[in-house]
Amino acid sequence: MNLKRFFVCLILALILISSSVFATNTADNAVNPIQVEETPVDTATSPTVNTINEDLYIYNTDYYSLNDVVYGNVFASVNKFVTNPKNSGGFISGNLFLISGEAVIGSDVTYSNNQDRNGNYIIEAINANSVINGNVYVLSDSFTLQAGSEIHGDLYVAATNVNIEQDAVIDGNIFITASNVNLNGQVKGSVYITSNNLNMNFYTYITQDLYLNTENATLSGVVHRNAFVTSYDKLLTDSNFRVNQNLSVNFADDFTFSGEVQGNATINARNLTFKNDNNETCIIRGNLNYGTQTDTQIPDGVVAGQVSTSEFIERTNNEFSIASLSLKLFALLVYIFLIVFLSKLFAPNAVEKVSQFKLTNIIMSLGVGFISLFAILLVFMLLCFSIIGIPLAFVFVIGYLFLLGLALPLFANNIANAIKFKLNIYVKLLIVTAILYLVSLIPIVGSIVIFIFLLIGSGQILLELFKRKNK
Repeated sequence: MNLKRFFVCLILALILISSSVFATNTADNAVNPIQVEETPVDTATSPTVNTINEDLYIYNTDYYSLNDVVYGNVFASVNKFVTNPKNSGGFISGNLFLISGEAVIGSDVTYSNNQDRNGNYIIEAINANSVINGNVYVLSDSFTLQAGSEIHGDLYVAATNVNIEQDAVIDGNIFITASNVNLNGQVKGSVYITSNNLNMNFYTYITQDLYLNTENATLSGVVHRNAFVTSYDKLLTDSNFRVNQNLSVNFADDFTFSGEVQGNATINARNLTFKNDNNETCIIRGNLNYGTQTDTQIPDGVVAGQVSTSEFIERTNNEFSIASLSLKLFALLVYIFLIVFLSKLFAPNAVEKVSQFKLTNIIMSLGVGFISLFAILLVFMLLCFSIIGIPLAFVFVIGYLFLLGLALPLFANNIANAIKFKLNIYVKLLIVTAILYLVSLIPIVGSIVIFIFLLIGSGQILLELFKRKNK
C-alpha cells in the first residue's frame, strides 16, 4: 500500500465526512452555536461542570480547557486546547474537530513507584479520563492523548509530534501523518501511520493490522493480525514485539529483528540482522522469504518453517511495469468515459455548449480557473473565521471538488470533439485519454499539464454557468 497516496485520499474523505456532519447538525437540529469568550479558563481552581446539549464552537481565544459535558460535536480553533476530565468533565458525545498549536486529550492518573522492563512507570489508578464517543479530527503542531483517555471512534491526526500514552484506548482506526510519533496505547481497529520517526512501545496493542511508512522505526508491543512496514532508513524490533499473523517488510535499509512472528515473514532489506541471544526472543514460527543486498546469517532455531530467498528490490520512486501502467490507464479511461457519458445523458445541451474549443475561450477559461482556485481558498478561510460560516465553508469545498471532478473529463471530451478525423467520438476520447495519461507520466511537466487542464476545464464549466445565470 502506498501510504502517502492513501493519506491524500484520507484528507478528501475527512472533508466529506466533516461536511455531512456539519450539514446534518445545522439543517436538522437547528443548532444555536455557542461563542466562547476570550478570557481563558482558570484551571487552578475547581471548574464548574456545565452540561451543553448542543454543538460547541470555540474560537477567539488563545487557550481553552474543556471542563464540560457536551452532548454534541465540538469545533475548536485555538492556540492551545485541553480537555479536563476532573469533576466529570471532558466528555464529548459527538465528534471533535480541532485546529490547534497544542492539543491535549487529558486524564488524571496516579503512577506507582514501580517500573516495567522498559523503564516506564506503571499506572496504579486512573482517577479521571476524557471520553469522546465520536471521531477525532486534529490538525496541530503537537497532539497528546494522555493515559487512560478514550476515543470511541476513529482518530485522524496531522501534526508535527504525536504522543499516545499507555492505556489510552481508541475503539476505531488511527490515521496519522506526523514527523514524530510515540504510540503506546490500545487500538481496536487498524493503524495507518506515515512519519519520519516512530516509537511503538511495550503497551501498544493493535487488534487488527499495522500499516507503516516511515524513515526510522522502533517497534514493540503486539499486532494481533498483520504488519506491513516500509522503513527507508533503520527498522528495529525488540524482543517484546509480536505479530500474531504475518509480517511484511516492503523495504528497509537496515533491519534488526527480534521478537515473535506467529505466521510467515516476507522481508526486503538491504541489511538484515537477527538479534538472537539468551536475553532476546527471536523466532518466526512460519516460513521466511527474504531478499537482501548483503550476506545474511540466520541463527539456528529462529525460523520454524522453510527459508527461501528472493532478489532484493531497491527502493525507487520511478518503478514502472506494464501491469501497473495498464491498470492505471484502465482506471482513468473508466473515470473519464463514465463522467462524459453521464454528463451527455443528463445534460446534453450543457455539455455541447461547454465543448467550444477556441483559443479565446481556452485563455478565458484558464483565467477563470486560476481566479476560482484562489477565490475558493479565500472564501474558505473567511468563512472559517465566522462561526455561522463554518458549515458553508465545507459546502464550498465539496462543491469545488465536484467541479474539479468534472473538469478533466469534460475538457478531454472538448479536445476529442475538436479532432477532425472521421472516428467515433468515444474512439477519439480513448486516444485523447491515452495521450493525456502518457503526458502525466513525465516528471514535473506532466503534473503541470494536468494542473493546467484542470484549471481550463473548471473555468469552462464556470463560464457556462455564468452565461446561463445571466440569461
